[in-house]
Amino acid sequence: MRVVEAAALLHDIDKPETRVSGEPHGEVGARLLERMGFGELAAAVSSHPVTALLDEDRYPRGWEPVLVSVADKHVAQTFMPIDQRLDEMAERHPQYRDEIDAARRGAHALEGELAEVAGLPVEELVERLRAAWEADGSG
Repeated sequence: MRVVEAAALLHDIDKPETRVSGEPHGEVGARLLERMGFGELAAAVSSHPVTALLDEDRYPRGWEPVLVSVADKHVAQTFMPIDQRLDEMAERHPQYRDEIDAARRGAHALEGELAEVAGLPVEELVERLRAAWEADGSG
């Protein structure tokens, strides 16, 4: 869980640089963390952007990347359903609307995989994630 917590805190570490360079969000952060000696965080950081759901090489694999990716699809400044979060992302970044909409199915599939492994219906998983978010004091 420490890898998940650290990756969740650092997953957007590259946003200032990628806004200027135009390089893919997540990949720059993963390289930066590797150079800093935190390579165990790289996969989760690289695969968290919604566009990684459309890229076979960056698709979240392994529990840490899956958990960070699913959490990123539920949280902006507050906890919300995946579709609301993706709508919000598309509104803020209209130039990426097509990619965000194309990744919607993958985001739901990833959430479904997590629910299945947890032995929960998706709705209960989401409610537990929401409760954890709120209990943490973040919400």
